[in-house]
Amino acid sequence: MGESQREILLSLSGHVKASLAKIFAARYNKVIVMQTLTPETIVALITFFGCFYGYHSVYFYLSRRHTHATRKGRMRQAVAGALMQAIEEGDHLLVVHQLRNIIMSVTFLASASVLLLSFIISFSGVWETILELPQLSSRGLRPYDYPIWTIIFTLAVSFFSFLTALRYFNLLSMLISAPPKALTEMEGTEPTKYLTDLFMRGSDSYTLGRRGFIYSVVAAVWFLNVWVFIAVTILVTVWVAIFDR
Repeated sequence: MGESQREILLSLSGHVKASLAKIFAARYNKVIVMQTLTPETIVALITFFGCFYGYHSVYFYLSRRHTHATRKGRMRQAVAGALMQAIEEGDHLLVVHQLRNIIMSVTFLASASVLLLSFIISFSGVWETILELPQLSSRGLRPYDYPIWTIIFTLAVSFFSFLTALRYFNLLSMLISAPPKALTEMEGTEPTKYLTDLFMRGSDSYTLGRRGFIYSVVAAVWFLNVWVFIAVTILVTVWVAIFDR
């Protein structure tokens, strides 16, 4: 075998080794990604999002469709009576003052949620993780990324829920003094029912935003132990369903 042929074979063998090394490295990275998402992590994510989003979806549905089943549903009837009385007596200013107090509270909580969200993103290494998103498919999420992203996602939902609540409450404060006939022509329903729906939608968004604070603190327990986090999530949901409904 000539010297040139030997060099060609050595070069080919080097390319083959490099290709095999890349294939094994890619497979190894995939194994690392799969190992990161452990069964405990899957159970924790299902439990958290099921308790937080699943419970509140059912709770808000029952409050709207079966008013006597929840305290919020019964409150809806009281709010409808108060708005009807305000419209009949022309006491719109009282409703506006009450809404102003609510709007101030919601504004404060929205500011607190976005500040807390900014703090977590700045000091927990999340910003570096965001910059590394193009390499996420090869690197995968690290074990401590799951609780961090869970907290961030929950606080983001809390913030946008507060913004939605502000929208409904501000709209109600503007339309409470509108002529009933104009509201009927605009929405095709009774003014009291439409205004009550605005208030209850704002109330639902406010409730979800406030609960987001609670569950973001619960998500921080994940850093201690995943099974303790699952247990605390279930216990907090049971407490919310019994005492904070």
